[in-house]
Amino acid sequence: AIIISLNSRRRLRDCLETLIAGPWRGVTYEIIVADNGSTDGSIELVRDSYPGVRLVAIGRNIVFCPAGNLAARQAAGRYLMFLNDDILVQDGAVATLVEWMDNHPEAGIIGSRLLNLDGSDQFSSGRTFPRPMNALFGRKSALTRLFPGAPWARRYLLSGRIDSSDPYRVDWVSAAAMLARREAFEASGGLAEDFYYFHEMVICSRCAKAGYSVWLHPQSRIVHYEGAGSGVRTRRVRRKHIEQFHRAAYRWYCLHHGLRRFDPRRPLAAAALAS
Repeated sequence: AIIISLNSRRRLRDCLETLIAGPWRGVTYEIIVADNGSTDGSIELVRDSYPGVRLVAIGRNIVFCPAGNLAARQAAGRYLMFLNDDILVQDGAVATLVEWMDNHPEAGIIGSRLLNLDGSDQFSSGRTFPRPMNALFGRKSALTRLFPGAPWARRYLLSGRIDSSDPYRVDWVSAAAMLARREAFEASGGLAEDFYYFHEMVICSRCAKAGYSVWLHPQSRIVHYEGAGSGVRTRRVRRKHIEQFHRAAYRWYCLHHGLRRFDPRRPLAAAALAS
């Protein structure tokens, strides 16, 4: 289990407590905290209170994907479970994924079902790749809130399947709670370090191209304090995140659709995202 952390001491403690509590049902595990230069006591918390947890103190913020890859190179497990520092693991959620993956060698990546504090779904767990209409009917867009049954939203969020008892195939899952088979992870080139946002789409797409399938397990439940991890976000930081999100969306669209440098669809995509 690899937790990427930054200035989230209180959330990190809760994450570690629920993760360690299991139940693990005989699954052996190790926990690695990859810390991106925290200054709020997170490093001291792990060192002093969790001697069984391996701490990778990076010393500066190299962001999620490089930190995750660094920790993955030090991990010994057959599976790599990537977790945000602002999650609460429910009822053996990680063991549930491991048990299912052990029986499905064709699966390369599987995600947990992400919930809000009140138990409602975040619909960020496993989705299809976005289409142009999802610029309007996205996960958090006003149109999706007004018309949750709209076909573009349901197709993208797979909201009609989240209450299933069995895992189902998706195009991509959130890295807030994502388990990867080591062979599939390595065949996919690891986490995409040249992407800040949309890196989950990149690795899941590469995983599928390597011959593995991607799944969501609705019975593996994890509470996610969405946006509460990685410390306080000032107005300047939030603006930077929005800009990075749209740049990544443009790069992902071009990459996924194989748009070369002078493809006329590139400026159209850029204009749509800029608006």
